Amino acid sequence: MHLFLSPHYDDAVLSCGGLIHKLVGEGKRVVVRTVMGGAPLPKDLPDTPIILALHERWEAGENPVEARIKEDEAAVTSLGASAEHMVYWMDCVYRLSRKGEALYSSEASLWADIHPDDVAGQLLPTLVFSPQDVIRGLYVPMGVGKHVDHRIVRNWALELRKQYPWVALNFYEEYPYIETAGAVDEALKYFAQLQPPLKLEAENVPLQEADVAAKIKAVGFYTSQIGSFWPDAAAMDTGLRAMLTQTGGGQAAERLWKIV
Repeated sequence: MHLFLSPHYDDAVLSCGGLIHKLVGEGKRVVVRTVMGGAPLPKDLPDTPIILALHERWEAGENPVEARIKEDEAAVTSLGASAEHMVYWMDCVYRLSRKGEALYSSEASLWADIHPDDVAGQLLPTLVFSPQDVIRGLYVPMGVGKHVDHRIVRNWALELRKQYPWVALNFYEEYPYIETAGAVDEALKYFAQLQPPLKLEAENVPLQEADVAAKIKAVGFYTSQIGSFWPDAAAMDTGLRAMLTQTGGGQAAERLWKIV
């Protein structure tokens, strides 16, 4: 199978929806697995500014995480892929220390260092795949934008590479962070400073109109997230098409990075 590790509900589709549709169209089995996929009960949510702001923006009802899970299942299955989620860890805004304190309580904390008390950051890189996971290609975030959860999943992928050197590892550029000038170059610096350094080479994946249309349709299922990135669905359609065309230098494409 081709396995896409998505830090949150929407990251893989926003970043690779066209590629996912393309792979499915080629007869390949594709799974999108959300890593920070736990769903906290409403009564257990930390009372922090970032959660209040996000939930107000999402307008997703009393249980916003359950609403996002339903959105993700609709989006992923519309592409012909399977939607899975790992329940061990929740989105970083919901994670607590052993003392019950919120680890990431503000907008700024999402882009800061991985908290030393974050169990997800400590334990996720130690996990290996299930024996049932026969993986042909692995697709993971490269850390564009430096969101803490994206970096944790990226770090896990680098550890997985040591355990499964025969699996093709592909880093995908995260949308919408790639819209920030210089963000991809900043992400590449991380790999260059590793010991030994890793060099990544870009590979554009050209998309047909059917792939583009399928991606736009899938992103449209994330109704709680549309307002975070675009004024409305029409602007989403225009914005995604413009970014895909820019990535491909005139032809719609998504970009992967491979270790060379």
